[in-house]
Amino acid sequence: MKNKLFFLLCCLMSYHIVIANDNVQAQINLEHVGKKGNHTEYYIRAEQPDVYYDDEGQVIVVDGGGEVAYYDVGIMAQSTADVVISQTVDGYYDTIDVSSLASDTYTITFTTPTGNTYEGTFNIN
Repeated sequence: MKNKLFFLLCCLMSYHIVIANDNVQAQINLEHVGKKGNHTEYYIRAEQPDVYYDDEGQVIVVDGGGEVAYYDVGIMAQSTADVVISQTVDGYYDTIDVSSLASDTYTITFTTPTGNTYEGTFNIN
C-alpha cells in the first residue's frame, strides 16, 4: 500500500511540474548596438540581459542578473516608427506589460547605465 501511495504521489508531482513548465517563452535575441571595434570575435557582455516574450501572459520578461542596477527600455512599432513604451526596469529581474500593444513587429532597445545599448525584435500576433 505504501508503494502505491508513493507512486501516486510521484505521479502527481510530475504532472504539476509538466503543467508549470507548459508556458513557453520565446527568447528575444539582442545584439549590441554601437561601436564594433576591430575585434572579430563575438562575445556577450555580462550586463546584457536575457529577454523573453511571454505570449500567454503578454509580458516581456527581463532577466538582467544584477550586473547593472537598471535598464532604460524603449519599444518601437516598426510599422509606424513610434515609441509605444518607454520605461526603466530593474537590473535583476522585471517584466514589461505589452498587453495594450497591437499586432505588429516591435524593436526593443535596452540602454545600460554604462552607456551600452542592446536591441532586438519580437512579434505580437
